[in-house]
Amino acid sequence: MPRTPEEKIDFEKYAKYAQILEKTKWAEEFSWHHIRKICQYIHPVMAKKGAVIFKEGEKEETFGIIVKGSIDILKQGEQENRKVATLQSSQTFGEMALLDGEPRSATGVAAEDSIIFFISKKNLMDIANDHPKLGFQMIWKISKSLSRHLRNTTGKLVDYMGH
Repeated sequence: MPRTPEEKIDFEKYAKYAQILEKTKWAEEFSWHHIRKICQYIHPVMAKKGAVIFKEGEKEETFGIIVKGSIDILKQGEQENRKVATLQSSQTFGEMALLDGEPRSATGVAAEDSIIFFISKKNLMDIANDHPKLGFQMIWKISKSLSRHLRNTTGKLVDYMGH
């Protein structure tokens, strides 16, 4: 079936996104075929250094994969925001906001020019409906990421309480 020029452009756009995503550590467990499918559901954002990616307290059910650059994670203090972490390329954020819809627990600011691939809760559900195995694989990966974050936090809390 011949493609319309619009469809061809979309296909090429998704292939370009897939090439970018494939280079990340995040995509290691996914086949090229699945990476190309995921890219049909992402919303790419190019952020200049200093741009606010997400704000503490905002309700936003999206998950982000940093595919280029880095993001500083800032927590609101009494006088000023303090940097609590820097996320690098291949790292993710927003797993909790995606799953529970609660407000963001911190602010993310581009530490350098960055590219982030966002996946909304709606798009994740669409992936699960359109491609159930891929949807399960993505939710499993997000769950593992949350578990790892929780273990790190628990470790820090135990260390903190021990002092």
